[in-house]
Amino acid sequence: MVVSNAMFFKHKSRIRPFLSTLFSLVVLVTASGCTKEVAQVEAPGPALAARVNDDEITREALDRELDRIDQSFPVKTEEAGSAPLAEEVLRQMIRRRLLLQEAAAQKIGLSPEAAQRFVSERKGGISKEDLEARLKSTGTTYKEWERRILDDRRIDLLIEQVIDPAIQITDEELRELYESNGESFQMPARVKVRQIVVAKEEDADRVRKRLHLHEEDFAQVAAESSLSPDAAQGGDIGIFAPGQMPPEFDQVCFSLEIGEISPVVRSDYGYHIFRVDKRFPAGRIPFEEARENLYNQLFLQRREEALLQYQQELWDRSEITLLLEGR
Repeated sequence: MVVSNAMFFKHKSRIRPFLSTLFSLVVLVTASGCTKEVAQVEAPGPALAARVNDDEITREALDRELDRIDQSFPVKTEEAGSAPLAEEVLRQMIRRRLLLQEAAAQKIGLSPEAAQRFVSERKGGISKEDLEARLKSTGTTYKEWERRILDDRRIDLLIEQVIDPAIQITDEELRELYESNGESFQMPARVKVRQIVVAKEEDADRVRKRLHLHEEDFAQVAAESSLSPDAAQGGDIGIFAPGQMPPEFDQVCFSLEIGEISPVVRSDYGYHIFRVDKRFPAGRIPFEEARENLYNQLFLQRREEALLQYQQELWDRSEITLLLEGR
């Protein structure tokens, strides 16, 4: 390795929170350890910010990233054109390029049909013209957006195929995490509730009579009579704890016995009739119920650690020339 007096960048120990949105990666952070930095070399053609193996990152591309940050984030800790921020963004761009190079080397990518489907899914129901107008406000063209999201997907596929299979998590580790974070799994009392909502009080009285006196099926009456979107689910509004619903809901629902029909309750939405289907006492969530969340939490942590190491390995075995001078 040859190192001259050309400017090179010092390792950053942290990445500013807002930079994490730049690349749709869970861990676009600065990896620790040594970096391979080669002497500045003059070359004809566009001004360069860096060479990454056989690829080049132009200063124009770096400036576009800095402009995008400048337009997307009105609250800044540094001026967008400042040298420290430029260095940080350039390192992010290099790590991203290394991952894309590795994906190409391992022939991990998208067919033209898969790429088209992915772009359509990401656009959703927005027309290309509307999306272009929105992107323009951030200084991004449609082609740049399309290329970025497809690159994001290639990186995701690389992570899924190379890093994820190596992550091993045992039940013992999950139980240890569960026991050491006991307070995180404490839950307040909760109720599972169905409701019927109508527009007029006299309609609510008639519905309640059908339920209370004639003992008609609550879910069926809700499907026939309720104005609420949950009518299609028999009025099932799910499970909630105190404070998650309007106060008038809490006051009634947490006083009902299981299967009991409530009085008519007025709210800004109309006139309600509730029935509590199930009660859940306050207490600790059982391990089996918490297991999936525990697994996901630990998996993401392990993936982040593995990706940091993987990025550093790619950097260490690559030829990287940093050419950015003082700005």
